[in-house]
Amino acid sequence: MLNTTASSLLRGKQRLVCSVRAFASSSSSSSAGSSSLADRIEKTVANIKARGGSNVFARHVLENYTGHSVPSFAPVPYSSPVSTVNNGCDDNDNAIASMMEQRHSLSDAEFYGHVKKISIVGCGQVGLGAAFAILNQGVADCLALTDVNGERLEGEIKDLRQGSAFYGHRARIEGSTDYGVTADSDLVIITAGVAQKPGESRLSLLGRNTAIMRSIIHPVLEHSPNATICIATNPCDIMTAIAAKIAGPNVDPGRIFGSGTVLDSSRLQTLLGATLDVDARDCRGYIIGEHGDSSVPVFSSVKVGGVPLLQHGADPDPAHIAMHREVVDSAGDVICKKGYTNWAVGMACSHIAKAVIHNERRALTVSTCVRGLHGIEEDVFLSMPCIVDAKGVSRVVNLPLTEWETERLQQSAKKIWEMQSTIWNEV
Repeated sequence: MLNTTASSLLRGKQRLVCSVRAFASSSSSSSAGSSSLADRIEKTVANIKARGGSNVFARHVLENYTGHSVPSFAPVPYSSPVSTVNNGCDDNDNAIASMMEQRHSLSDAEFYGHVKKISIVGCGQVGLGAAFAILNQGVADCLALTDVNGERLEGEIKDLRQGSAFYGHRARIEGSTDYGVTADSDLVIITAGVAQKPGESRLSLLGRNTAIMRSIIHPVLEHSPNATICIATNPCDIMTAIAAKIAGPNVDPGRIFGSGTVLDSSRLQTLLGATLDVDARDCRGYIIGEHGDSSVPVFSSVKVGGVPLLQHGADPDPAHIAMHREVVDSAGDVICKKGYTNWAVGMACSHIAKAVIHNERRALTVSTCVRGLHGIEEDVFLSMPCIVDAKGVSRVVNLPLTEWETERLQQSAKKIWEMQSTIWNEV
């Protein structure tokens, strides 16, 4: 009995050789107007090449088939005899040939049924960091990348494909400047945006990124009308609010959310773990509010190995505030040293993607509309612990806050609204 890996290898070989049999059989009986065998081989070779295969080897196998294939058998009903095929084509082999000929002209979803697909819009450093983490952690069956720079995109896709032997899970990588490549996505991660120019105001930057977001949201929803959308473009909270408003009321609340302070919370956990010599995963705590300078550390709920960091009702002391300052300054420090951030934010995006793709219902500090929470009255998006599943944010956790934390969350909301209100009515 063949194991799963061996069976997959045989099916891959059979896919090519049986295609020729089907071509030859159909060509001999086709009408004058039908495609020639050579044309059909070239079409199949082109499809294989587009999927990351070797066009030279594919053409060699297709054009030089001798009739001596690897022994294999077609799927049969339970408890029925299995007929092994060595040469020629019996009924089972004809079924395989027909299936394999169709395979090269169909998407994974069309051939296999539903596959777990993630698309990333924008293949700068953040987008590529997310793609790398998603592939290594085996989160999706299919990863689609799209970017305005087609030549660079092609190079990045080829580079990623060449490491497919090391992925955490078999995945197909697709890419194009056309949003059609994102069709039927379960999750779309948007990282596209422009950086601030020297001397440019934040308002001007916000206006340019708003125009970019408008050009992205509509085609994404056109090709994936049921997709969950995660915004990682900065300023994250405002861009998430803008994306949700552009999408309109037909998109359920929570389906569009921001990556928020998932990374900020990880930075806090990392500092705690490194300081106390404890695994960061056992340091539980949240940073909420803005993904930026006005973020709020919820020290009242931080626990290390289940032990509260602060006594009940106590406010953080200067050492705790200094640690939060390190969290806030950490991105700038990385950018100062290497020019950008990508690996940690990429892993944060992959962590979020896993919760969506696998319907995990994890409590993550993503950015969502917080109007009505803790005295906030404006349509601002800020990070709060949210239950994240296949449909995005399904619930917002009403996290108990101290007076100190509540005041700072309200200040964070006020800061975000001051900037967001300058453009909100134009969206």
